[in-house]
Amino acid sequence: MRCAAPLVLLLGACAPAPDVAEHGESGSGGGTDTTGATSSTGPIGTSSSTDGGDVTSTNASDGESSGGGTTGEEPPPTRYDAVRQKSAHNSYQRDEAPIDQLVYHRIRSLELDIHVGKSFEPTLPGTWYVYHTDVIDDDTWCVRLDDCLDALTAYTRAVPQHEVLTLWIDLKDGWDDAHDPDALDQRLRAHFGDALVEPSSLREGCDAASVQAALLDARCGWPSLEALRGRVIVALTGGATALRTYHDAPARAAFVAPAVVDVAAASQWPDTAIVNLGVEDLEAAATLVDAGYVARLWGIEDAATWQAAVAAGIHHLGVDAVDAEQDPWARTHDQHGWPFACRDTCEAAPPAEAIVGLAVDSGDLWNDADSAIFAAIDRSRGPEGSWSAFVSTRNSHIEPFAKGCLMARSDDDDAAPYFAVCRPADDEPLRVQWRALAGGTTAAIEHAITTPNTLDPPAAAFVRLRIDEQGRCATGEGSSDGVAWIEIGSACFDAPLVLQGPAASAHGGGAVRLLFGALRLDDVPLTSADLPPPRAWGGASGAPFDGPLP
Repeated sequence: MRCAAPLVLLLGACAPAPDVAEHGESGSGGGTDTTGATSSTGPIGTSSSTDGGDVTSTNASDGESSGGGTTGEEPPPTRYDAVRQKSAHNSYQRDEAPIDQLVYHRIRSLELDIHVGKSFEPTLPGTWYVYHTDVIDDDTWCVRLDDCLDALTAYTRAVPQHEVLTLWIDLKDGWDDAHDPDALDQRLRAHFGDALVEPSSLREGCDAASVQAALLDARCGWPSLEALRGRVIVALTGGATALRTYHDAPARAAFVAPAVVDVAAASQWPDTAIVNLGVEDLEAAATLVDAGYVARLWGIEDAATWQAAVAAGIHHLGVDAVDAEQDPWARTHDQHGWPFACRDTCEAAPPAEAIVGLAVDSGDLWNDADSAIFAAIDRSRGPEGSWSAFVSTRNSHIEPFAKGCLMARSDDDDAAPYFAVCRPADDEPLRVQWRALAGGTTAAIEHAITTPNTLDPPAAAFVRLRIDEQGRCATGEGSSDGVAWIEIGSACFDAPLVLQGPAASAHGGGAVRLLFGALRLDDVPLTSADLPPPRAWGGASGAPFDGPLP
């Protein structure tokens, strides 16, 4: 496999593993940088940019062929409009938490519906509320737009070289004095900063009269996926009047995606080349795609409609079926976790996340003896330190109390004293659990982490384990963003907790995958190559792997 800068390497595929010392510390970084906020980015390249990918693919997950070229020539860059991707319809209402839609389910196209007010909530200037229909259908992962954007920026901060995210914001209400286009732009720019792809930036370097003209001209066109790493595209949908008001002012933060059904109508929106249509307008969407527009089609509910949309060349396939393990027909990611599928032949790339995965089939990490796996580093020569990661799970159609943990343990007996901070696999808050004495009972403390009436607790996926007092005291912390940490619980032990690392249990629910993103020991990134073969207790089986998929 050829790897070239600035492409972020899939850990273990091309980059040498860090040199881990006896105590588990590493002298060199081996993963995606996760220490800072979303990275500052320069001008976006156009079709003249060079991708760092190394696989020419038409995406095997769709039953198509893949293969590399034989001429020795550099393949053309894979542009944004050269791929299709699953688009999570009404992402805020899905069973899966936002970070799990992004990490575990490999989705890069999300949708939020926003309103200017909500029953039983104060109406605040510049604050939008996220739900579908007030009272009768208002279930949501995040109450306010800012809360939803916080959940997305938690991911973009943790994975600064992520594949481009496309956020669809459906305007359910018109503008008013307290909720005008400038206020929305301010919210988007405050959250995404330089990572935001603003329409005007795509005219830079193009001798074109409008954004649309630049994007539809093959000599300029959409930027490559490589140039868009770490970036966010926002497209507004909704009523034509609200979209027109937004579109017609200069220097907007977002694109608009009107529901136009022919090229003549689309040409009346010169600062966009994106359309948003329902499945009843599939034929019209196909015509617009043929004319060079990027299209989203929403309302896809079955495999036949999905395949019809694929055949029509639709770029964003809007579905409620987030979980491709439950609905395998609704999938665009490949066997390595690349989130996209080529609409024709294009250049794929390794995923951006530095993931350490644990596949496990076991009982539970609980009671007086454990059934789990534990990829532990022996830190007996210096047990003090800090472990951190975000844990991503399937978060739907799974045993709720399967769990991924950062654990410290006195020895490798199945009944040994231990302390762990864990994320359960579905719809449960973060927790710490510990066994104070060998063969004793296990105790636990749960903590929602998120502020009430903001984000649902499973949106908190960041965990940190701190070991102090020569290894005899442990503290478990949680976070919804990886920046602000909240203590869940702590305990001290008679013997030092010298075995430390990621652990996983399936709670008797069959084989599961638990993903540890940005796994770090004392702020040094680790890969699965840095971890020993896992210990297994109570009939458990499993193995670590690199990347989002084994």
